[in-house]
Amino acid sequence: MRAQPWIYAWVFILAASGMAHAHGMYHDIAKKQAVVVAAGFDDGEPASYAEVKIYSPDGGEIEYQKGRTDRNGCFAFVPDRSGEWKITIDGGMGHRINAAYLAGEVSAAPREPHPAGPWPKWQGIVTGLSLIFGIFGSLAYFRSRRLDGRA
Repeated sequence: MRAQPWIYAWVFILAASGMAHAHGMYHDIAKKQAVVVAAGFDDGEPASYAEVKIYSPDGGEIEYQKGRTDRNGCFAFVPDRSGEWKITIDGGMGHRINAAYLAGEVSAAPREPHPAGPWPKWQGIVTGLSLIFGIFGSLAYFRSRRLDGRA
């Protein structure tokens, strides 16, 4: 007796769902001192969604952070070292702000390592492979019993 194709599809779906969380993430909500920049136009309107570039005190042409203001014209960043930070806000149609912020002593809080999930990555891989080999091994065993006529 030949195994039905839907069995293989079901086993694949079960195996693939276990590997769907392969990219681990974590988050950290901390209360830190952020620099908030508010930009607006002369008529009082906020510079909504304006392009912002932050350059570190190290200099260079590569920005430290890049983003957009929110609908209220605000943008926040957390400096990780002291010195003069350059801020460029481009509101479009020739409206541009070049500003600087002088950050004093910045103390970097020690970060605790975050787990990548309930299991280490290698343990998840070994568990997934074990499940796959176990399921297909069981299927092969029962199929061979049926072919030999022992079932």
